[in-house]
Amino acid sequence: MSNAPCVDICTLLNANGFGTLGTDLFGMEWGTVGDDPIDQQTLVIDTEGFSSEQKNAYEHITFQILFRGDKRESGKDVYDRARLVHLFLIDSSDSVTINSTEYLGFEPQSNLAPLGPDSEERYIYSMNYFTFRNPE
Repeated sequence: MSNAPCVDICTLLNANGFGTLGTDLFGMEWGTVGDDPIDQQTLVIDTEGFSSEQKNAYEHITFQILFRGDKRESGKDVYDRARLVHLFLIDSSDSVTINSTEYLGFEPQSNLAPLGPDSEERYIYSMNYFTFRNPE
């Protein structure tokens, strides 16, 4: 059985220097140390996905990536970090194998969107993507 897409995307980002799993890179929930939130981090979330006409050959999945800065970072600093990941994903090969699952490119589903600062004055940006992957 395939991993959740967020696990695979986190693995890909970790392997390419865009965070460290469990330190500043997480899937599905913001990371904490004890009860304290980690300020600067990247969060990958599985989203609904689409029906695929080729459902026996590929799953048509979607995911969202949220970037949160720390209290000392400007919105531009967080944007710049998010843009590097965005460029990496869209420039990735048409076929990328992650954890034994083949992904066929990463296409933006939305613009890199500022969500503004949260209640702790940490800027957050959001990106949404779709891809196809082979089911196991």
